[in-house]
Formats: sequence, C-alpha cells, structure tokens
Amino acid sequence: MPEVSPSVLLIRLDAIGDALALAPALASLRRHAIPFDLVLTTRNADIFARATARQTIVADFALRSNEPENRAAIDRLGARLREHRYTHVIVATEDPGGYRLASVAGAPERIGFADPWTKPFKAIWTRRILTQPIYRSARLRGNEHESETLFRLVASLTGDAAPSRDARELRPLVLDAEPLPDARIAVQLTDKWARLDIARDDVDALLRALQNAGPLRIIAARKEAPYAQPIAQTAGLHVDYFDGMDDWKAAVAAARVLVAPDSGAIHLAGTLGTPVVAVFPPQHAFDAQVARWAPWASPQRIVRAGESWPQFAAQATAELLA
Repeated sequence: MPEVSPSVLLIRLDAIGDALALAPALASLRRHAIPFDLVLTTRNADIFARATARQTIVADFALRSNEPENRAAIDRLGARLREHRYTHVIVATEDPGGYRLASVAGAPERIGFADPWTKPFKAIWTRRILTQPIYRSARLRGNEHESETLFRLVASLTGDAAPSRDARELRPLVLDAEPLPDARIAVQLTDKWARLDIARDDVDALLRALQNAGPLRIIAARKEAPYAQPIAQTAGLHVDYFDGMDDWKAAVAAARVLVAPDSGAIHLAGTLGTPVVAVFPPQHAFDAQVARWAPWASPQRIVRAGESWPQFAAQATAELLA
C-alpha cells in the first residue's frame, strides 16, 4: 500500500463491456476506501451506479484524433482534472486520447499498459507518459481475462492478490436499486448478432428452441428496433424496449437467465451475477477470445455459434435453469 493516502482517476474510453471489466478493480479500491473518479465516454458513462465513483467525467474528445482542436479539448479537460490533485492516474484504455489526458491531468503517478515487443513505437511514446508501465501483449493470446488484466493496474495501490469474483460485491457497483425478480428467460435482440455474422434464421431458431425451455422476455434498445421487431414478430413475441441504461440494467439483473451474443449484455450479466448463456462466433483464436471476454462472475455456459448452435444454447439455458 502507498504511504500517502491516494486519490485516483481511472480512464476507460471504450464500450460498455470494456467498462464493466473494470468492476473488480473498482471493488478493490472501494474495499480499501481509496477514493476514485472515472473518465468514461457517452457510450458507457451510465453503466455504473451513481454512488460507485465520487464523480464520472464524460470525455468530450475524439479518442484517436491528433487534430489541434482535439488536442485542445484534451488539454481543457486536463486543466479541469488538475484541480482535483490526483495522486494516481490509471490509464485503462488503449486509445491515444486516454494517454494524452493522463499526461496533462497533473498526477505524479501514472499507471498504464505498454507492449514494447508488439508495438515498440507506441511503447516508447506511452512510457514517456507513464511512471509505472505494465506489460500487456497487444496480441489476443493466453488465458487472462480482461478483468484480471485491468486489476493489475490497481494491485500496487490496494495490495489485493486477486480480483473479486463475488457478484454480491460487484452487483452494487452497477445497480442503484434492486429490481423485482423476473422468472422469465431474457433474450437480448441486438444487431450485434448480425455484426458477429450470425444469421437471422439462426436467431429465429434460437427463439423457437428457447420457448420450449420456459417463458421468454425479449429485450432490446429502442434504437435497435429495426433489427429486433421483425425477429420478435416472426416468433410472435413482444419486445420490451429500453430507452436508458437503468431500464436495461434492471431487466438483466431481474432475469432468471440471460441469452445474448458476445456483447455488453453478457458482461453486464457477468458483473451482476445473472446466469448467462453467451454465444460467441466461431472465429480465429476462439479459446483466447472466450478466456478474455467470458462473463466474469456469474453462472454461465459458452456456446460456439457453429452448426446447430440454437439447440445447444437452449440446452445450456435449461441446464442453468435447473
């Protein structure tokens, strides 16, 4: 543990699932009463409960732009952050904007990742910014989960040996209030299915197979209604649309089981402790991808979207229900 009482700024300029992977690191900081603020993006700024951090700052700059006006925006935010006199900045992102912000935030200790073997030129640049570079390979390999990787950024501050997998500790970091339990199976309809090259016919087959396992609750972001509504109509099912993050978090927290593709939904369930069937595409480095991005702290089944995968997903759901 550091001799001086720390005050920490964590920068995570990524998507929702990426932000949720921070949860065990945040739990470790809270366990040791180390105050922290978060810099997030418009995409993930509402994913944590309001009381999790002292404050959440929304980054108002592009992540990978070197244009003068963008650098000026980073400098303006850095000037605001310097007023807080942080002792440590944790750069939990790979985006150059996050490193630039760390360099102007004024904290004497700056911890982040560097990979001199795969990205030597970037490593030279980032190591000029960081006071404590931590090695992380830029290649997708090994069996370390993203939450374990991010936890290494705070380990020197907290002294904890391993990240928590206790959903009872992680769940309050996400929820402002507990929802009433829902006995239905939640299925997330999102265009991430299509972006993972999973055919609509297979998603249709998934819903048919799941209806044999129990009652379904179809959930989707309202902005994804053009994708979700035709599939739900084919299955004769209603869609519960959510307009904000709170309604979505409550739906996943209340579900008996969640079925979803590799997306923010499975990481939300994994942090909340909701049992989850996570469908991953049969891509290159499948095992490494699953090891890095499987749901973290919940009962789970991983389904590879190969031949007959909807039936395997329905069987996996039945196992979790049992």
